[in-house]
Amino acid sequence: MKLLASVRDAAEARIVVEGGADIVDLKDPDKGALGAVSPQVLAEVIAAVGGERPVSAVAGDLPMESEAVLSAVDGLKAAHFVKVGLFPATRAARLAVVEALAPAARQTRLVAVLFADGAFDPTLLPDLAKAGFAGAMIDTIGKGRGDDGRPRGLLAHLALPELAAFVEEARALGLMTGLAGSLEAPDVSRLSAAAPDYLGFRGALTAGGRADPVSLAAVRGLRRILDQAQDAARPAAASIASQDGDLVFVRDMVVPMEIGAYGHERGRRQDVRFGVEARIEPLGADPRGMADIYSYDIIMDAVRLVTARGHVELVETLAVDLAERLLCDGRVRAVTVRVEKLALGPGAVGIEIERRRAAS
Repeated sequence: MKLLASVRDAAEARIVVEGGADIVDLKDPDKGALGAVSPQVLAEVIAAVGGERPVSAVAGDLPMESEAVLSAVDGLKAAHFVKVGLFPATRAARLAVVEALAPAARQTRLVAVLFADGAFDPTLLPDLAKAGFAGAMIDTIGKGRGDDGRPRGLLAHLALPELAAFVEEARALGLMTGLAGSLEAPDVSRLSAAAPDYLGFRGALTAGGRADPVSLAAVRGLRRILDQAQDAARPAAASIASQDGDLVFVRDMVVPMEIGAYGHERGRRQDVRFGVEARIEPLGADPRGMADIYSYDIIMDAVRLVTARGHVELVETLAVDLAERLLCDGRVRAVTVRVEKLALGPGAVGIEIERRRAAS
């Protein structure tokens, strides 16, 4: 995964390049979710970056009117990518904008932005590919926290299986993929399971909120976390003979799902309980941030992914799939997975398996 860092001007662009960002994304956070900047500011940022990183620019918070969107895109052709928001409107209106942008897509690499909290419609993906768009990403219109103080980030609107399905379909259509939307450091490891091409950040790059200046320390911190996630995705080079290490666990996680080999078990949901223990590399002497740990959120998200695939006949299938998924993370030495059906017998029935990392 690459790190897309949103900046407002040339000074911030230099900071995120120094901090290790892969893509410099230009927007004005004071003007909305995709607040646009002037072509002059774009030229200044391109000059400041000096070709060290690709520069993307947003077309603005625009109504779904083809003429307005085309005009905005035309003024940003100097960027390596132009992000076009598909804001809430009828599907026909958004499709008309996509089709109108087809000629521009032959000259400029366009990335469509779908909104998790704004009439999210992944059925537009084939239309984007047909029109020649270079990529598609998911973001949020609302930023920060709601009136109740709770985060309004991406995962508050769409579950990980939905995000993973979006990335998989977009990639199959040849589209670059990205995820953004008030993301924070703990989201990196979780969203790595969806395997987007990049994650986008703004607020997490500052010392305060989205409107504050970017912080070099914050950018470097996220760079480190993304690198850790990349390393974790690479299997270990050799088998681990000992199971000594630290234990991260999830107990009594109950998920309603369709499961069972009998005919009467099809078409209805049953509660299935999961218990998972992951034996990991020992923690360092002074863990302080998400880059230093293996989060239990990764286990819970893996459970959600394997249970979101539709009807499963056997608890054994769930247990093996879950164990193999968790062992793909290079930090995990061994796993114990327990899967229990709660609707049969006096209490629970199921299976428990143990798996260790195999030699490469």
